[in-house]
Amino acid sequence: MRISIFQLLAVVVSLVCTGHVAAEYREIAVNNGAIINGVVRVVGELPVLPAQPVFKQMEFCGKEIADERLVIGPNGEMANAIVYLADIKVGKPLRLDRLVLLDNRKCGFVPHVLTATLGQTLEIHNDDPFLHDAHALVGSRTLFNVAILKGRTVYQPLLDAGLIYINCNVRHTWMHAYLYVAEHPYHTVTDAQGRFSMENVPPGVWTLRVWHELLGSVDQAVRIAPGETSNQQIRLQASPAEEKESAGR
Repeated sequence: MRISIFQLLAVVVSLVCTGHVAAEYREIAVNNGAIINGVVRVVGELPVLPAQPVFKQMEFCGKEIADERLVIGPNGEMANAIVYLADIKVGKPLRLDRLVLLDNRKCGFVPHVLTATLGQTLEIHNDDPFLHDAHALVGSRTLFNVAILKGRTVYQPLLDAGLIYINCNVRHTWMHAYLYVAEHPYHTVTDAQGRFSMENVPPGVWTLRVWHELLGSVDQAVRIAPGETSNQQIRLQASPAEEKESAGR
């Protein structure tokens, strides 16, 4: 794979600038590490969300696109839920050289939800034949706001941990995505079957946290022995909490 000079510069800046912020996590050799597998399901009835209307570039994008905020399987399997270890401070080495891809495709962000490690670089590509932008916020604070011309790619170092909300300000008001940036490598997003997996986890008792943009978050304690494969069943209530938790807390 060819690496552009812009990509190399973004990775170098990311590695240099985040050395002090990622200091809380300590890399160790994890001998006989464990695996945490699991499935996230919804308990209770949820509405089927209608497709979102498209107001611009309809000749290319169509009149509507699917609403990805609630993607649920036949047995309540929940896609697009963020899963991570909330309290881990030591573990396997970081892989900050791996790019995290966010695409603009058919007037939508693909994927809708993704995770990264502090110090990685976000590669934002635009497959569509017109301008998009990516406006990233933590709470009300803007982290970056970059234009992506048609067919182009930009590289954005991830220098802030926490839950990042991304939208498109070029009158594509239905476009949004979530990116959770952790200080460690133990994070993932559930697939269409609600499944997730984390490998090479140090033995111990950890807090497994699941977050969903409409249903809030839930914690589950996980005790794992050396070399164990732990299978977890996580349940999110269909009625979200009155005050939804942020994944970054």
